[in-house]
Amino acid sequence: MAYFDIKKKYNQEFVDLIRSLKDRPVSRPSDAVLGARLTHLARSGGGFTGRDFERSIGRNDLLPINYRTRGQLASAAVGRVDVPEDFGGSGNWGTGFLITPRLMITNNHVISSIEEARRAVIEFGYEREANGQFKTSRRFRLDPDNTFITVPKDSLDFTLIAVMEQSIEGMATIDEFGFLRLEPGIHKVQEGEFITVIQHPNGDEKFIAIRENKVIQIGDGQAGFRKDFLWYASDTAPESSGAPTFNDNWQVVAVHHSGVPVTRINNGVTEYQRTTGEWVSEEIASNLPEDLLRWEANEGIRVSSIVNHIREQQKIAAAPSFLVKAFLDDIDGIRPLSGRSERISIVSPAPTVISTEFAKAERRARRRTHPISYYAGRAGYDRNFLGIEVSLPTLTERALRFGQVAPIEGSTDGELRYEHFSIVFNADRRLAFFTAVNIDGTKSVSLNRGSDIWFYDPRVPEDLQVDDELYSNEPGGNYFDRGHLVRRLDPVWGDAAILRRANKDTFHWTNCTPQYWEFNQRQSLWQGLENFILTNTDQDDLRATVFTGPLFQDNDEIHRGVKIPQAFWKVVVVVDGSGNLYSRVC
Repeated sequence: MAYFDIKKKYNQEFVDLIRSLKDRPVSRPSDAVLGARLTHLARSGGGFTGRDFERSIGRNDLLPINYRTRGQLASAAVGRVDVPEDFGGSGNWGTGFLITPRLMITNNHVISSIEEARRAVIEFGYEREANGQFKTSRRFRLDPDNTFITVPKDSLDFTLIAVMEQSIEGMATIDEFGFLRLEPGIHKVQEGEFITVIQHPNGDEKFIAIRENKVIQIGDGQAGFRKDFLWYASDTAPESSGAPTFNDNWQVVAVHHSGVPVTRINNGVTEYQRTTGEWVSEEIASNLPEDLLRWEANEGIRVSSIVNHIREQQKIAAAPSFLVKAFLDDIDGIRPLSGRSERISIVSPAPTVISTEFAKAERRARRRTHPISYYAGRAGYDRNFLGIEVSLPTLTERALRFGQVAPIEGSTDGELRYEHFSIVFNADRRLAFFTAVNIDGTKSVSLNRGSDIWFYDPRVPEDLQVDDELYSNEPGGNYFDRGHLVRRLDPVWGDAAILRRANKDTFHWTNCTPQYWEFNQRQSLWQGLENFILTNTDQDDLRATVFTGPLFQDNDEIHRGVKIPQAFWKVVVVVDGSGNLYSRVC
């Protein structure tokens, strides 16, 4: 599908200006622009020589031989978007491409709503091999309930959506196709340069347009040239909505968006020119296929403007997307998704080393579980630890809307008892409702962490426990830390045998929750709060009871089949040396 809205009229002065720009001489860029341009070239990952400099100032048109190889890599991340009608029918076609291992982008006029995204699929590899035969393509459903951002077609006209990790037929994972890292800065291309478009025109197989799209104007906010767009001359139809447009170093500079048709005013009426040269009315033109009309230029949405909008939207979002946060961290150089520090433009597809089923079987063989007898004698949380009874929290009807208490083998009260702490576990969310721990500052010991080896608790059905299938092997680096709900050192007090058991007990998947790495590790956030509690009980020889849990919400995002909590709570109850009781909700 392309965006040819015949009602979207370009005034004749604008069309005439576009026409006049096609043949204007290209001027040498300023030193500041040239410096930014060369910085982008160096970051692209394709190598940089003096000839690249000469090409940037218009002195040659030579390209290195790796241009073709890098183009093939970039092409892997580009797919055909199919948006079927709600009740059958052909629906819409477009092009989309991956900008992280889990996020794709296309036009708003291709996918404009969450409902359309739920019906849509993106198909990778719908193209021909060197022998002319079609490759085996892979189709992936989209995941708009995880991440969905869209901007109307009369504005920036883009939609950002999460993609499911596994293909519909179960034979491929999304990280096998790589992604195109967006560069948020400007001056990645300049007037007079050519751009390349990889596309699925009108839902057809994958094609590439090379050396036919010359940049004639980059928006500067003047004469109708909106700063969020750039224009490139071509008399071909703008029939590849959502396609990435690249500079010569395979950096995405814009998302293909719409076109400026060839028009004239005849007796006060706008007419459109067919490829045959014939002039027709608006009514006739609006019913013609786009490839039967002539075009002055195509219009693309600048990547820098798209990134700026995503950044601002993330700041004001009621529930910011983890995937978008990871995307922004990557392009800002904070935490590269590729697992490497280079800010290269094409992140190569990840090789499939072993099958999904084999990988699961291998993980099962590595699972660690204690025998149930290991937990004999665990008293768990002591309600009278502070000299006054402080009971476990009561699960209200509102809390139970988010799941039921998991069945516990050998117990009827739903309480998992460990050394100095207890857990009440949510069977539906596969995470703890809450934890409760006793801290004795007079006896606490700073025990070395040792190696992080996590165990299943055999008293809880194993399939209810979220394990390393969530936390490990994330394409481009793990988004989430294995967050202790009961902090490792909180229950570590008493004699040598007890404190070793308590330390080991905290490394159960039942005590683990996914926490975004920055939230978990920053001293001003979760880690800082936990350190403050334990440090003060130690220094002042206080006794404390701490309740901790995730704040379950209906709009929690799903990642790898697990709803990820967006917030956490703590209740701290302390008794001082005089027997006074204090509490605080965090």
